[in-house]
This record gives sequence, structure tokens and C-alpha cells, in this order.
Amino acid sequence: MAINAYVGLQGSGKSFEVISSVILDAVQHGRRVVTNVAGINEDRIHEYLVNQRDAEIDKLGRIIHIENERILQTQFFPDEEKPELESVVLGGDLVAIDEAWRFWGSDNGKLSHEHMQFFRMHRHYVHLETAVACDVVLMTQDITGLHRSVKNVVEFTFRMHKHKSLGFTKRYRVEIYEGWKLNAKTRIDDRQKKYDPAIFPLYQSYTGGQGSEKAIDKRQNLLANRTLWLYAVGVVVMMSIGGWGAWRFFHPTNATKAAPSVSAKTSAVTSASTPTMPQQDKQNFSGSWRVVGTLQADNVSWVVVADQAGRVRVESPSMFNGKGVAILGHIDGEAVTGWSGSMDKSAGVPVGQSK
Repeated sequence: MAINAYVGLQGSGKSFEVISSVILDAVQHGRRVVTNVAGINEDRIHEYLVNQRDAEIDKLGRIIHIENERILQTQFFPDEEKPELESVVLGGDLVAIDEAWRFWGSDNGKLSHEHMQFFRMHRHYVHLETAVACDVVLMTQDITGLHRSVKNVVEFTFRMHKHKSLGFTKRYRVEIYEGWKLNAKTRIDDRQKKYDPAIFPLYQSYTGGQGSEKAIDKRQNLLANRTLWLYAVGVVVMMSIGGWGAWRFFHPTNATKAAPSVSAKTSAVTSASTPTMPQQDKQNFSGSWRVVGTLQADNVSWVVVADQAGRVRVESPSMFNGKGVAILGHIDGEAVTGWSGSMDKSAGVPVGQSK
């Protein structure tokens, strides 16, 4: 019913994705799986499905493991024109071929009639009881290396990418494309996935047994770049300072509380630097003398002061500041103005200027 391709560099997770997302589901639904995936183990797959998915053992499908040489031999695929011939692949099977470029590469020449017919008519080969048609899964590193007759019938392409550059060796990304062309227009989905350690024992991802991968150059890991970490720390510090500044701007509690204190201090300083004459000298005003006028004789000026008893005295103008009602002087250590002293109505001393 479908021909899908799973592509990606070695170790990117092609086989893992096919086992975990395709083959396990097919076996759980009772389908036969014909595959050349190295080390695939039917017993372990059945055990996994029973323990992890509560599957019934008698309803599970079978795993038919084939060698690479058998794929290119005759009667591997069924032939609709010769139904009497016995083939490896039967109607309704899931065919999962690893390293598909070996068998249907762009430099392998023309495809055989049997294989071309199967790729073009695979949905015609259905199971006699379930009526499920054959499905094909092709695994390869580069889909452009497949024969064009095969590429053109690929319905969906799944590209795996391991996050080695980020140092995440246990995670990978799956990009899903419609057709075989891998570009932004054909991409329909993008998923982040994690390798499940329980899947690896079900097959052999490394030829020759267990294996592990080591980075040959630490610079391929972006997270090992010290400069990148310095930039990251700098960004965090700048964001923290910016956040703190924004919070202070929108929550000026301390500034509001400090304002009255500053205002009080400012008022005190202003009062000290600019004295108000009546408030500062109120207690020093003379209770006896007041300025009643000025006197000028022989080109000499005098300031005339008097008390409530009518006594009059003249003082030098050098002892006074100002003129008229604003005149202010000091006599006997006391301030004398036109309104100081105590005026007695009976004292009848004239106020004014005389010459």
C-alpha cells in the first residue's frame, strides 16, 4: 500500500526508527515481516511486545530474515503474471530492506522485470485472509543514490538526524517529507525523539556485534565551545540586569519613601542659606528704641531713634542698612527698625526727615 524511505547517515537511527515505529507495529498486528536488518531477533521482538504492549503471543506476526544475496535472486518478489511460482515475499507482507542502494542503486543499471513490476504494483499483492496489501520500507543513507524508477514511487521519506553537534547522543530528529525530494516545500512534519535502550537488543545496529561511537574531534560538539558558554553567561547576566532595572522602574517604592527626606533636607538647606529676616531676628529686636526719621545738618546725615518716653537720640547711618520702612540697624546689641520698641501715644515724637 505504501513505499516509504528512511534515510540518514550511519548511526543516525534509521534501523532504530524502522524497528520501533514500523516493524514492531506490523508484528503486533500479525503481519509477516521480510527483512535483511542485521541481527533482528523474532523471539526477542515477541517477548518485548508481550511484556511492553500486553500483546497475545499467538496473534503475533513472524520475522523472516533473509540474506542480502537472496534479494537479487529470482522469485524474491511475487509475480502477478505467474502466481504459481513460490516467492519469499507473500501478499500482505511488510518488506524492510536495509542499505537499499546495494540492490536498487542509481549505478546498478536497469531493474529486473520482477522487481520493477513489484515496485509498480505492490499494492496488488494482498493477504488472502486480511486483504492487507504489501508495504515496502527502504533504508539508505542518501535517497538520491537510489534508482530513479524506485525514487519515483516513494510516497514518504523519513530523514533521521542525530544530535551529535549538541552533545545529545541519546536523542535524534525525524523529518518527514512527501515524496523523495527533501526540501522545505515537501516537508510536512518534524519530530524530536529519544533512543529507547529496550529496542537495541531486538536487532544488531553494528556489524560484528556490540559497538560504540566516539567523537574524533571535540570541536564537533557545540556545547564544548567555551566561547559559546561565555556568550551564554553574558546574555544571562544582561537579561538579569535588564529585568532588575525594569522591576525597579515599575516598582519605585524606595524612591517614593526617600523623596520626603530629600525634600525636608532641601527645605532645611534653603532655609539656612536664605534666612527670613523676621524669624531669625525676632528675639533680638529692641523693646525700647525705634527709628523715627533721619536728620541732615551741615551735609552730615543722622538716623533719629526714640523710645516710648520721648527720648530722642541720633546715630550714624553706618549702623543702619536699608532706607525708609526697610531701614534696619543695631543699637546696644539690639535690632532697631521703624516698628521696633513700644510706641506710647503720649510720646508724640514726629516721624520723618529734617534738614
